[in-house]
Amino acid sequence: MLTYLRIRDLALIEEVTLEPGSGLHALTGETGAGKSILLDGLALLAGARASLEQLRQGADRAVIEGVFDLSARPDVQELLRSQGWSDGDSTVVLRRTIAAGGSRATINDRLVTVAALRQLGDLLVDIAGQHESQQLLRPAAQLRLLDRYAGLEPARRQVETLFDDAGKLRARLEALRGEERERAQRADYLRFQIQEIDAAGLSEQEEAELHGERQRLRHAEELAELAGEALELLYEGEGSALELLDRAQRALARIGRLDASAELGLEGLQEAAFAVEEAARRLQPYRDALEADPERLSAIEARLASIDGLRRKYGDSVAEILARAEQARAELATLEGLDEQLEQVAGRLRRLAREYDEAACALTAAREQAARRLQEEITEQLQGLGMQGARFVARLRPNAPDTDTGLPPGASRVGYEGVEFLLAANPGEPAKALARVASGGELSRVMLALKLAEIGGAAPTTLVFDEVDAGVGGGRVAERLAERLERLGQAHQVLVVTHLPQIAARATHHLLVHKGQRDERTVVRVATLGGSERVDELARMLGGVQITDSVREHARDLLGGRG
Repeated sequence: MLTYLRIRDLALIEEVTLEPGSGLHALTGETGAGKSILLDGLALLAGARASLEQLRQGADRAVIEGVFDLSARPDVQELLRSQGWSDGDSTVVLRRTIAAGGSRATINDRLVTVAALRQLGDLLVDIAGQHESQQLLRPAAQLRLLDRYAGLEPARRQVETLFDDAGKLRARLEALRGEERERAQRADYLRFQIQEIDAAGLSEQEEAELHGERQRLRHAEELAELAGEALELLYEGEGSALELLDRAQRALARIGRLDASAELGLEGLQEAAFAVEEAARRLQPYRDALEADPERLSAIEARLASIDGLRRKYGDSVAEILARAEQARAELATLEGLDEQLEQVAGRLRRLAREYDEAACALTAAREQAARRLQEEITEQLQGLGMQGARFVARLRPNAPDTDTGLPPGASRVGYEGVEFLLAANPGEPAKALARVASGGELSRVMLALKLAEIGGAAPTTLVFDEVDAGVGGGRVAERLAERLERLGQAHQVLVVTHLPQIAARATHHLLVHKGQRDERTVVRVATLGGSERVDELARMLGGVQITDSVREHARDLLGGRG
C-alpha cells in the first residue's frame, strides 16, 4: 500500500505531497486541473518510460518518491531480500529522478535499473487507463488472474515444480550425453592399460630375481672358474685347506695325548673342517650348474625391457604399475556406472514427463471451465457498468510445440497454454485483444471487473483508475460503478480519477486537485477534503456553475454520513 507520495517539478506540479491511506480515494477537480499528472508521477515511480518533456518549465530535474507498506506483501519482501534491495524492513522507498543526463532509479537508496524498478512496480501498482502501465494487458498477468480466480494456484505450482524438476533432469541428461564420447574414449584407454598390465603378469619379486639371474648368466664362465678354484683350494686339490686342517687336527690330538694340560683349540679346528666341508658341498653343485645360456639371457633381457617399458608409462616400480592397474579398474567401473546412470536419469525424465502431462492436462481442463465462467461474469459486470452489448472473452491459446524440453510438446512452466483476454466493446464488433482496445474508459472498466472477480485471491495492491467513468452520465450506472469501486477498496488501496459525484461520495478519502498561481506561474495543488469542503466539491460536481442549497443537500445525501 502506498503511504507517501512526493512529486516535484513534474509538468505543472512544483511540489505535491500525498499520504494515502487504505480504501477508496477519489481524485476530483476541474478538467485540466492536473489530475492525470499525479497518475503520470505514480506511473514513473512504478517504472514507466520517462521523457524530458515531462519536466516542469525551468527545472533541471523532476523527482518522484514513494513509500509503500509491505506488511501484507511477504512476496514483495522476499523479492527485495533476494535481490539485496532490503534488510528485512516492512516498508520500501522508491525514487525516480528524470534529468537531462538521463533517468535514475533507486530502491531503498540502492541504485537500480529502470527495468528493476518496473519489476517491483508491477507488484505494487496497477494503473488502468494508461496502456503502458497496465499489467492486465500482459498475457502472463492474465493467466495468473485466471488461475487465482479459479483457485488453481496449487495446481499451477505443482505443474511449475514438475517443469522445474524436469529441467534439472534434462540438464543432467544433456551433461551426461555431452560427456559420452569423451567417456567412451577414456574407457577404451583404461581397458588398454588394464589389458597391457595384466598381460605382463607382473609380480613384485620377479624383477629382482631376473636381475640376479641376468647377472649370473652374463658372468657364468668367470663364476664357474672361481667356484672351481675355490673347490680346489678348499677340498679337491693336493694340499687343500681340508687336508691341512686334518693334519693339524691329528698333530693337536697327539699333543693332547702326551700333555693332558694343553688346551690348543682342537674343537675350533674341527669346526673349521666342518665349515670347509659345508662350503665345498655347496660349491660343487653351484659350479656344476653354471654354464652359458645365451637364449635364456636374451629372454631375461627382453622381459626386463618389457618391465622398463611399463615403468615408463605407469610408475617407477612394479608395485606402482600394479597400483595403476587397480586405479584404472576403479575408474573404468565408475565410467561404466555413468552409462547406467544416464539410463536411470532418462527413465526418471520419462516418468516425470508422464506426471507433468497428467497434472498439466488436469490444469487445462480446469482452466477451460474457469475461462467460461470468467467471461460470463465479466461480460455481465461490464453490461452493468454501462457497456451495453459488450462481450468479454477469455481465450486459451495452446503453446507452440517445443521438443527440447524433455516433456510433451507445448509444455511450459505454467502448463500447456496461455490465455488472452479480448473485448468486443459494442454489439456486432469482433473481440479484440485488450492491448488493442483504444478507449481508456473501456479498459478501466474491464480492469475493475477483473479485479472484482479475483477479490480474495489477489495480493493487496495499489490500483489506479483513470477514465473509468468515461461516458457514464450518472444514474443507475454511476451508482453501480461507485458501489463496485467501494467494494474493491475494501480489498485494495484504490485511487480513482472521477467526475462522478456518486463515486466521490463513496470514497474513504476525497482529494481535490486544482490549479493555483505562484510567482505568476501556474501550479497544481492537492487538498484533502472533509466536512463542508467535501460537500461543496460534491455540490460543484452535481450542479456545475450554479450551486444551490438543494444541490448541497443532495451532496449531503450522497455522502450519507461519510466525513
